[in-house]
Amino acid sequence: MTDHTPILSGTSQGFAFLDLGERLRQRGQFEAAATVALAGLGRYPALADAHDLLARIRADQGEDAPAISSWRAALECHPGHVGALKGLAFLAFRARDMAAAEAHLEAAATAAPHDTTILAALDRVRASTPAPAMESFRLDDPTSGLLLFDAQGMRLTGGVGPGTGEQQADGTAAEASGLVREAVRATRFLGLGAWKQLVFETPVARVALVALDIDASLLVCRPASTPPGRLLASSSRAAEVARAWLGHSR
Repeated sequence: MTDHTPILSGTSQGFAFLDLGERLRQRGQFEAAATVALAGLGRYPALADAHDLLARIRADQGEDAPAISSWRAALECHPGHVGALKGLAFLAFRARDMAAAEAHLEAAATAAPHDTTILAALDRVRASTPAPAMESFRLDDPTSGLLLFDAQGMRLTGGVGPGTGEQQADGTAAEASGLVREAVRATRFLGLGAWKQLVFETPVARVALVALDIDASLLVCRPASTPPGRLLASSSRAAEVARAWLGHSR
């Protein structure tokens, strides 16, 4: 959580003052760095990376409130600015506000899904967060949003959520098995090895499709408001329950 180095957007990499301010910051010349950043902001007040630079300088000086204001200004200029989201997460973590830190990092992970430093920071935040009450994963409950199905598209147990019945669950299992076959073909064609998990969004839901073994897969349906990190954590725990169910039923 100590790394809050900026990710410069492509529109601002040509601004020389950003590089100069960053070099001064890294040398510990904070006042000189702030002077450069403020001068740049005077010319480019809508440049998110300039606000991000000033925020990092203030954070290094221990001035959290001005840093938060600058990072929020960066987000107003560029919603989803990864550097600002990481910076706000860093300060929240330092203040032991784990819920806010996780929320900012989940937003950053959505904006930059291939940034491994964000995922590592999320792991650290979650490891530092007191465990909430364990979510219940009942495969025999058709309203649980957990659907276990086999390679032929036959529903083994579960359902796709409240307000749905067995017919809809059976149809979903058949369609989901088609997605599994396509995932197997695509990863084989690209030489990526065995597929493990697919995550996709709809206007009303976030969905994870998890490979359990060659004969079965699990569909995890959650509301669209579910943070991506929480969906991944839920699907991981639900997969453990599903593997145990398969072990007992075979």
